[in-house]
Amino acid sequence: MEDTLHRAAKNLHGKTKTTETRVLPETALAVEPMPTGIPPAGSVVVTISRQFGSGGSDIARMVSEVAGLNYMDNRIIAEVAKRLGVDEAEAARQDEQTIGLSNNILEALRSSNPFTVHYMYEHKNTRHQSQELAYFQLTQRVILELATQGNAIIVGRGSQFLLHNNPRTLHIYIFAPLDYRIDYVMRQYHLDRNAARDMLEQRDDEQDSYLRRYYGVDGHQPNFYHLLINTGLFSFENATNFICQALNTVKAQP
Repeated sequence: MEDTLHRAAKNLHGKTKTTETRVLPETALAVEPMPTGIPPAGSVVVTISRQFGSGGSDIARMVSEVAGLNYMDNRIIAEVAKRLGVDEAEAARQDEQTIGLSNNILEALRSSNPFTVHYMYEHKNTRHQSQELAYFQLTQRVILELATQGNAIIVGRGSQFLLHNNPRTLHIYIFAPLDYRIDYVMRQYHLDRNAARDMLEQRDDEQDSYLRRYYGVDGHQPNFYHLLINTGLFSFENATNFICQALNTVKAQP
């Protein structure tokens, strides 16, 4: 039977082709154990969780510059895309269920079509579940690798849960009152007040859904963090100073 199939393949293609089996991301991820995520002695890792519109990403960049830490946000997307062999735009569409969707949400808001936003949200959460899981698992691996190297500041993606209770790791939550966040989004994205509010609600819902889906909690619980900083009260510079002052204490942990 095997000889018959072999000859049929030759007749069809003119020669026998060797087919390379492509390993699914889920299978590939299971080959090696996950890194510990524990930074080396004398180094530190900071996770920044943030409400959209609170300025958390801006503060993370400022801390990385002042403290000399590697800023890890979109570079995580780039690394996941590289390993999966896809472009960054495709990886971004899976990232935190929010990052890649934001531009589409923005366009839908500007076109005054809330049904477009709702459709994208529902459709996004029902398709390609196995692919989303593969992206999530690989994102976890990349975060753990970065944390294991040390001296990194990691923005979002459930890193506060993934690295929870690790030594030499500082967990920060950045938040702000709704009116402050609306004003921030209006300035950043050139939206009117109603559109900015709609975008905030959409992003909050997406981010909370991502965390609940993969970690079982929405991330608003204070016991997951060492510092909670309200940017409605403290400036970005103040917030940066608070975090940098805490780094030496965290770095000295055994």
